[in-house]
Amino acid sequence: MLGKLVYEGRGKTVGMRVLPNGKIEQTVVMQGMFLGEESSATWTSENDTRPDGTMYVEAHGFFTTKDGTFGRYNVIGNGVMKPDGSGIARGVVCYLCPPGKYAYLNGIAVVWENEFDKEGNIQNKGWEWK
Repeated sequence: MLGKLVYEGRGKTVGMRVLPNGKIEQTVVMQGMFLGEESSATWTSENDTRPDGTMYVEAHGFFTTKDGTFGRYNVIGNGVMKPDGSGIARGVVCYLCPPGKYAYLNGIAVVWENEFDKEGNIQNKGWEWK
């Protein structure tokens, strides 16, 4: 069951390259709200597109909040790329947060949904998974 909204943000792909193994590496910078606090996040993902147009995603990133909190996270998910270059992906985030108000995230999973367009614009939301 989904719980409360943990984060919501918008961002942009700021870098992309093809890795020797054929996967696409993508770096994204986001701005938004993290548990009610203004925040920013940066992540780098490896995206493996399958012949049927679906993709597998693994990412690692960090977030900072306006109150100075810094945390890290790991992401895994699946998605679909449309012929026009847009798409949607969904998966799970596991956080590594410092002691304090965000530390409870260390013990739960957060499910996310990420919509993107061909220009590299991204909208992202994540909810507690209870």
